[in-house]
Amino acid sequence: MFVKVPFGLDFKVYMFNVTNPMEIQNGAIPAVQEVGPFCFQEWKEKVDVSDIDDEDMMLYKAKDTFYRADGPGCLDGSQMMTIPHPLILGMVNAVTRTKPGMLNLVSKAINSIYRNPNSIFLTAKAMDILFDGVLIHCDVKDFAGKAVCTQLKESPDLRHVTDDDLAFSFMAPKNGTPGKTFKVLRGVKTNHDVGRILEYDDKKEMEVWPTKECNQYQGTDGTVFAPYLTKEEGLASFAPDLCRSLVAVYSGDTKYDGIPVRIYTATLGDMSKNPDEKCYCPTPETCLKKGMMDLFKCVGVPIYVSLPHFYESDESYLRGIKGLNPNKKEHGIQILFESMTGGPVAAAKRLQFNMPLEPNEKVQIFNKLPNTVLPLFWVEEGVKLNNTFTAPLKSLFKILKIVKIVKWVVLVGCLGGLGAAGYLFFSKKGEANITPVHKVKPAETNGVSTIGSAGFGGQVNHAMSDNEINEKY
Repeated sequence: MFVKVPFGLDFKVYMFNVTNPMEIQNGAIPAVQEVGPFCFQEWKEKVDVSDIDDEDMMLYKAKDTFYRADGPGCLDGSQMMTIPHPLILGMVNAVTRTKPGMLNLVSKAINSIYRNPNSIFLTAKAMDILFDGVLIHCDVKDFAGKAVCTQLKESPDLRHVTDDDLAFSFMAPKNGTPGKTFKVLRGVKTNHDVGRILEYDDKKEMEVWPTKECNQYQGTDGTVFAPYLTKEEGLASFAPDLCRSLVAVYSGDTKYDGIPVRIYTATLGDMSKNPDEKCYCPTPETCLKKGMMDLFKCVGVPIYVSLPHFYESDESYLRGIKGLNPNKKEHGIQILFESMTGGPVAAAKRLQFNMPLEPNEKVQIFNKLPNTVLPLFWVEEGVKLNNTFTAPLKSLFKILKIVKIVKWVVLVGCLGGLGAAGYLFFSKKGEANITPVHKVKPAETNGVSTIGSAGFGGQVNHAMSDNEINEKY
């Protein structure tokens, strides 16, 4: 089960359709409408697996493969969606940060490649945006267009349709593609180390963040955890797509299918106030507010990640968008964890991907944009173990319950036995040994009345004379 999960995880995508694109071009607050879910099965496996027995280690690559799935409420992906164009918006934001002097070139390239667009928005089918791909026509002849297209053609995340046509999508680059190599402890020698990450991509720590603490790999890859964790330890897992570890913290107890489990929840923290998270700030002077993280240093694209609908985020983000309704049940991260086996029995991991909007005078279609964070879509990776997998756990807990009952019965029996023995001992301790007296008949011997003592062969008891006493003693 560690190498290949024997069932598909429920993977759902909810997209945000922008309903007022042209108003946004003139500075209005964006209004969005959630559309979804688009449903998939996510199959997880580890490939290129090798063991290092003498060091109790393992090497592997993680591979996730997605398949379309039907279910109640699931959409077919033919719905037309309007979203900010990821390449137009991403290109301008990235160049603004790293090479602002090239913005004039980028502006000309956008006009060339996208045929003089009048907005930053794209309208396409949901499934094209997620998996099938949206076309980019790179059959341009001008210098600026050709320069940008040359860079685009070198991107591993874009699919080559023809020599001059590329296609991009959010999910396709990850689908069925092994990631980089993990080196982890197997936990054979020390079960508390099971799954703990030692290296990723042949590196003992990341080279992304400005501090050593934030560059550390903390925890496992999220598919396995050590057994018998204390409530204080939390569940730490490293997410390569975020270049950081997230720690789910204990928040209570419940039961799942009759099995006692712990509830763990997680957030993205608050880099603006928590000193331990300052290292995730884009710069020391520009920290994002609570519940938001900038992935630019991690993936090279100005993508912000949050919880869905800006749940557990600073209220200012919510005020900058119309149409969001955050709530804990639908938008929080929750894991139901069985501590004895070290495995989740149910989980809902949710993340939302956003792009920052801001005006830019160097690019015409950016001139009047509002300053806000615009959501693109959010995903839910969920699992609920069925009876096939919970039955062995329930049997184990029944056995443990019986053992526990027997243990107490034996203990009570032992205490009862000791109590009885003590009672008998102390009750006998105060008794005296008395020879029983038997009633006998008086006998006449030469006119003298004598009393025979039973058990002494007819010996006679009488008063002794002085001579008799002296002779005896």
